[in-house]
Amino acid sequence: MADDSTELRLARAYRDEAEQIKKAAEQDLEAARYERGQIEHAKRIMEQTERSIAAREKKLKELGEPELVAREKATADKLKQAQELMKAYNNDKHAAAIYLRQCAEREAAERSDVA
Repeated sequence: MADDSTELRLARAYRDEAEQIKKAAEQDLEAARYERGQIEHAKRIMEQTERSIAAREKKLKELGEPELVAREKATADKLKQAQELMKAYNNDKHAAAIYLRQCAEREAAERSDVA
């Protein structure tokens, strides 16, 4: 009878250990599935990005990338010219305002001398 109870205790201990191992394995499996899903998602994003880059490169070749670069440089040069022109315009406008103020002051001084 003592052998039966010992065997029963051993069987229960093995069963409890097996349940713990099973729970750990289920947790590991769930974690692995989650990580696999994350990897698959990242892979889809990467593939989509690669397709987008390939389509962009194809479009640039169709349009003539050197021509686009030249157009971009010409646009940058025109912008620089426009900025310089606006700067010159602002300087001229400032100088004209100073001149007009001096004229007004001179006329006011002449009027006060006459009065």
